[in-house]
Amino acid sequence: MSTRILYSSGRIVFIQLIILIGFCALIGRLIYLQIYQDVFLNDQVFSRLDSHYSLLAPRGKILDRNNEVLALDVRGYSVGVDFSKFTFDKKNIDSISTILNQDFELLARTLEGKSKGYKEISRNINDSKKEDIKNLRVSGIYFRENLRRSYPERNITSHIVGLTDIDRKGIQGTELVFHNELMGEEGSFQGIKGAGNNKIEGKRVEAISGKDIKLTVDINIQSIAYHELNKSIKKYNAEAGSVVVIEPKSGDILALVNYPSFDPLNRKYLKDMSKLRNRAAIDVFEPGSVLKPLAMSAILESGKINEELSINTSPGWIEFEGYKTSDFRDYGRLNLSEIISYSSNVGMIKLCKDQDIDHLVNYYKKFGIGRYPTSIMLPAREGFMPNSSQFTARDKVSSCYGYGMTLSALQIAQAYSVFANQGNFIELNLFKENTFDEPFYERVIGEKTNQKIVEMLVQTVNAKGGTASKARLVDRIVAGKTGTAKETMETETTYTGTFAGFVPHKNPEFLAVVVLHGLSGEDYSGGKVSAPLFANIMQQIFLSKDLEI
Repeated sequence: MSTRILYSSGRIVFIQLIILIGFCALIGRLIYLQIYQDVFLNDQVFSRLDSHYSLLAPRGKILDRNNEVLALDVRGYSVGVDFSKFTFDKKNIDSISTILNQDFELLARTLEGKSKGYKEISRNINDSKKEDIKNLRVSGIYFRENLRRSYPERNITSHIVGLTDIDRKGIQGTELVFHNELMGEEGSFQGIKGAGNNKIEGKRVEAISGKDIKLTVDINIQSIAYHELNKSIKKYNAEAGSVVVIEPKSGDILALVNYPSFDPLNRKYLKDMSKLRNRAAIDVFEPGSVLKPLAMSAILESGKINEELSINTSPGWIEFEGYKTSDFRDYGRLNLSEIISYSSNVGMIKLCKDQDIDHLVNYYKKFGIGRYPTSIMLPAREGFMPNSSQFTARDKVSSCYGYGMTLSALQIAQAYSVFANQGNFIELNLFKENTFDEPFYERVIGEKTNQKIVEMLVQTVNAKGGTASKARLVDRIVAGKTGTAKETMETETTYTGTFAGFVPHKNPEFLAVVVLHGLSGEDYSGGKVSAPLFANIMQQIFLSKDLEI
């Protein structure tokens, strides 16, 4: 019987030794990483698996008084290019630039010659454009869902609603004033990504939508005022204009429109920045004869004149303190009501020259002249009214027919609301639920004085020879006053035509101020251009109101 002896070769021993050493090194490395590199490992794992991103908060809506939407967030998309998967092709670039309304050459320079990285090429495109780009089937094009601001009424409400920048931050109008309330609070998601970048586990904090802001504006009235203003601007070749419509009892602003306006959804080619200006609140001007009823109310309240007084205005002009002032024609002897309805400058000078300037200035201030209309919260100007100590005798009489002081269309509306509210000042407002303080309320003139002024305003519109006859309505009695102011810049002379009035004259439902700037044609007076614009606006407002009933 023989025995068999097995011998291990040196090669096998060597291999086994190498495996043993490698195993020991691996165990040692694992122990080292576990003890000394645990933080590093955790960071590396979560950098590959952790998903952490913000959830956009929908910005609050801006609504009119009837909850019609004037501004809201809608879904949009950003378009980006992953250069590692994108192949440059001029035909594709041309198609993309056409869809995105971008310059072909500029887009081509942005995308050509890149082999890595990511570039966003457009933000806030709509679903239709997204589908158009997807249908091109270009590799490396990606979309990221986001929110974009939309303005359904576009030019019609742009000066009061305002606008946001590309990041939906308010930069003008209501969007700016109430940015903090509108913006809401962003949410977040933090969790683990699975295959295909899907979120399979994590913590989600929902975004909180911004607060809705409601305006006092009625979009139907706003639209009527906007379109009628635009028609009159073109008809009379005016440079600019504004319309303010209010509800006298509440002080609510129902419409505030300007020309020129702008489209907040199409700002790319906006070159004239003056179009962004809210002229109704910002532009101040000498109001002319529209101020005469304010001066007349102060004169009546002074007790220095007999209400049955008549003034001889012949020969149709007067020289006072070295300045000659004329009427449209020689009106002869006029009573107080006729001085207003015929808009006699001569009559106002004779009434004002003996008035105390402190008394006049005090009443002007009560009507809101020379102070900021802070209650509307939008940027506005206070206009200009000198201190009583700065008035010369000539300045005093000039103020009585609307020169030497400046007001905005909004301030004229505020002043005339006194006459529509039985002599009481009720502060105007533009926002339904957002005010700094309680609206300011004050009696300005007595009820008896106010009644006389309203009668004068009715005569101005309805009496034969009244300057505002073109403001008449068929089935309602209008009370109002015209104003025409001359402005000379170097060698160019233009006019501002104004009408301020309310209807019906008793228990008024609506008050409007209409202003056209830069008039230079044959028709430039408030009676010829602004009064008919007022009538057109009011006719349509009452027609739409009757149709609703």
